Formats: sequence, structure tokens, C-alpha cells
Amino acid sequence: MIAIAPFLLSIAAIIANIFLSVTKIKKPVLLGLNLAFWAVVLVSFFAFRGEILDGELPFFVAGFIVLGQFELILCVMICALTLIFFATLYFSDDKSYFKPELIALANLSSFGMMGMVISSEIITTLIFIEIASISIYAMIALNSLNSKSIEAAFKYFLLSSFMSAFYLLGAAMIFGMTQTTKYELLSKITSPSFITTIGVLLVIAMIFFKIAIFGFYRWSIDVYYGASNSITGYLAGAFKLASFGLLIKFALLYSGGWGEILAIIFAVVAVCSMFIGNFLSLKEVDVKKILIAAGIVHAGYIFINLASFSEESLFAGVFYLCIYAVTTGFAFLILNSLFGDNQITLESIAGLYKSSPLGALAFTIICLSFIGFPYTVGFLGKVYLFSSAFEASNAYLAIFGIINTILSVYYYLRIIISIYFNEPSQTVQVTRQKSIWIGILSVLAIAFVILEGVGALSILGNLNLIMD
Repeated sequence: MIAIAPFLLSIAAIIANIFLSVTKIKKPVLLGLNLAFWAVVLVSFFAFRGEILDGELPFFVAGFIVLGQFELILCVMICALTLIFFATLYFSDDKSYFKPELIALANLSSFGMMGMVISSEIITTLIFIEIASISIYAMIALNSLNSKSIEAAFKYFLLSSFMSAFYLLGAAMIFGMTQTTKYELLSKITSPSFITTIGVLLVIAMIFFKIAIFGFYRWSIDVYYGASNSITGYLAGAFKLASFGLLIKFALLYSGGWGEILAIIFAVVAVCSMFIGNFLSLKEVDVKKILIAAGIVHAGYIFINLASFSEESLFAGVFYLCIYAVTTGFAFLILNSLFGDNQITLESIAGLYKSSPLGALAFTIICLSFIGFPYTVGFLGKVYLFSSAFEASNAYLAIFGIINTILSVYYYLRIIISIYFNEPSQTVQVTRQKSIWIGILSVLAIAFVILEGVGALSILGNLNLIMD
């Protein structure tokens, strides 16, 4: 039972917040309680690390979930991103974008994401996907005063339900041909039938949809943009990380006999995603849309590593996945703290350094990290990614990655130039108390990007143990 203690704590958080949502508890107190609770969950993963890695699971979950180094680090990242999300909510408008129910839904969604990461059976995985997804539908739609939020929630619900049907069809095909839905047993199939391969591709198509990769990204532009800034950061960070973790487990760690087919698909997806994402970002003037479209590019970078299809090389992809998710979470945290849920264009961030020097500096360093500027965590991640491609004799993928990195410099520099060199049309109003919190959060963001960039932190450096 000790091995699943952090997950039991997260369930306790869900139950507690259901009761708290009907009380008249004040927003700072409610957020403070949840920040403290998820900090405890985060610490518990480290406290019970030995028991978790021993794999001694209770009988009622054995065979349905698996806990190892890979699952541990992703669960830690989801906890960290949940903490960032709750910190972001502190700056959301109380009337439109914050309701007590939102906290309970966020707890439920984070639990579902952790379940996605630890599940080792196709149907169990779908249950956790739906737990996370349904919570997010409701979170997006809670702002009933904004028609864009309602439209975004409905579009996400409709398309996601459609893709879930493909997932179930694929699962039925796999079970019909193999008589199992457990990843471990599927990995022992060396010569899968045509029907089994089609089933696997249908399951992976649904995961591609959740990641919002090339061919499955159209919905993400409207849905991410229609959601509030805080929820967009949560989607682009935590949910994308959980979806990638699921893809890595299903397609790589338990690949079966379809590795060569997936390697080709991943390579095509990597190249197309990078170019499509950059093309969408180059023409945008809305900062939020730039970050949303750039997320497709960064997903393409991760697929460079996944296309190599080597268990030993997965460190690069998982490392970049984790640091991108956390950096994105901080990016939307800074934006939400400065602008709330207002539209954020290049014009609205002009001269930002005058009203919030630390916030402007933090967002600038985050943009430099996205570019891959030396001594930032983004640079370190790209070095790992492109090196893994060269080592796997996929030099062309690394070259395409470098070309797209150069292309991305344009729109990130537009943001930085607007912050420091353009004259503001209106000054961002920042109160003294708000300024203090923005300063603290900005320092945390800068510390993560720089310290992890030079290897001063060790938590992500331990990712080389994911295959142990």
C-alpha cells in the first residue's frame, strides 16, 4: 500500500475539495490549502521512492498499473505542474475565471493524468484518459460569461469523444487478435497480424490527438485559445506531458513487433509538426497563439528522439518533455499574473519591462529557453535531442530540427523586442502586493531555466535511470 500512498493522497485531495467547493471559504485560503496538499503529495513521491521502485503493488492493482523510475519522474512533474497551475489561479479573475469547483476538477484531472502515466493496460488507460479529459472539459466551460470558453469546451468534448471511439475500436481489434490488453503481454508479440497493427495505429491516433501533433492539431488552436490563460498553461504543460508519457509507454517501452512502422510514422510526424507549427507561429501577433502554435513545434522536437526508437536514447526525449512542460507552465503563470485573462498581443506587452522588470526578464529568459539559447534548459534539451538523432543515424532529423530552431528565433525575438524596445500604448497596472508575488514567481522561473540549463539541479538529471 505504501507504493501507492501518493495516489491515495491525491484521491483524498479530490474528496476534500468536493466538500470545500460548497463552502464559502476564501480563494487565497482554498488555493493555499491545495498548494500545501500537493506539496505533500510531491514530497511523498520522494519519501516512498524506494517502495515505489520496488514494484510491490497491492493485489487489486497488480497487472493494471506499473510503477518504475519512468512513471515516478513523470508523476513528480505532474505534481509540480499542478502546483504551478494553482499558483496561476491566484491571479485569475474571481467572477469569470475562478470558482471553487475548478479546484476540485483540477485535482481530479491531475489524478487522471498520473493514472495515464502509471497504467499498463489499454482499458484502464482509457478510464484515466477520460477522468482527466472530462474534468478539463468542465474546467474550460466554467466561465459561462465567455462564449469562446463554451465553444472551446464543446469542440474539445465532441472531437475527443469521436477519437475515443477510434481508441475503443483499436482496443477491440487488439484484444480480438491477441486475447490481451496488457502492455507487457503485447510487447511479447514479435509478428503482429495486420488487424493487430491497425488496432495499435488507432490507439496511437487517439494519443496523437491528445498531444495535438501534426494531423491532429487543428482543434488545439481554438480550444487552447478559448480557454483561460491558466487552463491553457495546464493543458499545454501537464496534459501534454501525460499524453506523451502514455505514448512512450505504449509505443516504445512495450512496442511489440510494430517498431519499424512507428519509427517511420514518428519521423514524418516530427518533420511535419516542426514546419507546420513554425508556419502558424510566424504569422501570429497574439502572444498566446504564438505559444500554442509553438507547442506543435516543440512536440515535433520530441518526436525526433522517439523516431530513433531506442530504449537507451529515450533520456533525451523524456528530458526535453519535462523541461518544456515546466517552462510552459511558468510562461503562462507569468502572463496570467501580469495580464489576467485579457487578450495578450505583441502590442499589449510593449514596454513591459517598465511596469514589471522581473516579470519581463523572466518571460524573456523563458523565450530564450524555447529558442535554445546557450546556458538555458532549452539549449541543454536540444543538445540531447539532436545528439540522440545523430547517434541513431537519423542526422536528417537533427538537421531539420536545427533549421526549425533557426526559424523559431523570428517570432520569439518579436516578443522580446516588443517587451524592451517598443513603446507601450497603455501601461500594465501592477499593485504592490501583486508585484511582490510576481517577483517571487519570476525568480523561481528564472532559477529553473538557468540552474537546470547548467546542470545545477539533479532531479531531471536522474532521468538516465528511466530504463533501469
